[in-house]
Amino acid sequence: MAKRADRADFSYVATTRTCAGEMTLRPYQEEAIGAVRAAFAAGRRAPLLVAPTGAGKTVMFCYVTQGAKAKGRRVMILAHRAELLDQTSRALMGLGISHGMIAAGRTADRTEAVQVAGVQTLVRRLGNTPPPDLLVIDEAHHAAAGSWRAIVQAFPSAKILGVTATPERLDGKGLGDVFDDLIRGPEVADLIAAGFLSRPVYYAPTTASLDGVRTTAGDFNKADLEQAVNRPTITGDAVTHYRRLCAGVPAIAFCTSIAHAENVAANFREAGFRWGVIDGTMTQEARRQAVADLGTGALHGLSSCEIVSEGFDLPCVTAAILLRPTKSLALYLQQVGRVLRPHPGKQNAIILDHVGNVLRHGLAEELRGWSLEGAGERRQKRTADDGIKNRQCPACYAVHAPGLVCPLCGHEYEAKGRQVEEIAGELEQLDAERLAAVRKHKAQGKARTLGELVALGRARGYKNPAAWASHIITARRKRGVPA
Repeated sequence: MAKRADRADFSYVATTRTCAGEMTLRPYQEEAIGAVRAAFAAGRRAPLLVAPTGAGKTVMFCYVTQGAKAKGRRVMILAHRAELLDQTSRALMGLGISHGMIAAGRTADRTEAVQVAGVQTLVRRLGNTPPPDLLVIDEAHHAAAGSWRAIVQAFPSAKILGVTATPERLDGKGLGDVFDDLIRGPEVADLIAAGFLSRPVYYAPTTASLDGVRTTAGDFNKADLEQAVNRPTITGDAVTHYRRLCAGVPAIAFCTSIAHAENVAANFREAGFRWGVIDGTMTQEARRQAVADLGTGALHGLSSCEIVSEGFDLPCVTAAILLRPTKSLALYLQQVGRVLRPHPGKQNAIILDHVGNVLRHGLAEELRGWSLEGAGERRQKRTADDGIKNRQCPACYAVHAPGLVCPLCGHEYEAKGRQVEEIAGELEQLDAERLAAVRKHKAQGKARTLGELVALGRARGYKNPAAWASHIITARRKRGVPA
């Protein structure tokens, strides 16, 4: 069962705590670390910690690593991209934790109790790798894949800690065959409210036609997508709306193939923008340089083919241009998450969705019922015709939560008339019990945000105020009540 520490609100900005080394823990990070330790103490072998992009998952698992090392345990931290390996190494050094690296082009020091390992390198060296006491799996939604599973099976006595923002495989299947407990950290909405993430603004100016696009392994067929979205009308529209809505801000365009990425970049360059391409065929140095150029402003944007959906940490990136349709909620959230990190001068994260992913999956800050069982029956499937409908403004193309007014441009939607049935009634005496019930109802109505509802639930002594607040928000959205 998913666990989450009850708390009154998520206003953590002023109450962080510095741990050994130079890292600072936010209160929700302390709570999550405590929940992980409690899970191990309760006999769980493999808890999965879920927290959004930007919550500081690397900080959290490095702090757990520090505690394990202090107890004389061996720790192996597993990641699948050079960028993630480097990010983890920097975090460990920030805590003063010496470590070895098992990765291509790195000199391994097997004497270190803590090792940071690349998946593809480690799977080839399992025969001569000392078994860890704790195996930490970053981006753990991959943990059931072939090489990852081989590593897990090679260390049957090791405890496992998985961390991810999206606890299901890209095909929607769950992770219950690897992990035995799900621990929920803060929600995206919590971190936005506390200022730890930028507030996203969504625009869906056009939607590519996916007629005839087949489904393969739970997602749209890549070859079919290439034909459907690599079109001048869609690419030209992407350039037009980038120029209109956020010209010059650092941006990532998510594409279906390398050819598509190169074509998109060429169109942006023709329009006068400095634009590059980043993909998995490039050397690590070339990828690092492309990201560095985006960070310094040498490039306005990068077109990406399946390389920065995970492990990409460049807070200045402000706009996500979605040009790759996907049925995978996990992939969609990973992509949007790339632009949510706050940065000085960054007022909002801008999502330009040209392929219908926002309408297909909903806003990133919506509450989701994650479980180890995966999508299945637990999540209502969203299409253009069913599910909880977000609204799309006909004036500015913004997509937003249900409401009577567009929060971006102020467009007022036409109110649908309702016939009200009048019935006779009698005044009732308002005794103390009924007065208390009325006041309780009014207090609930005044609590508009998730944080306010959680605080109210805690004040009322509810066992799980976060779950209760989530239920209220979901019910309101079904009725079309604006948050």
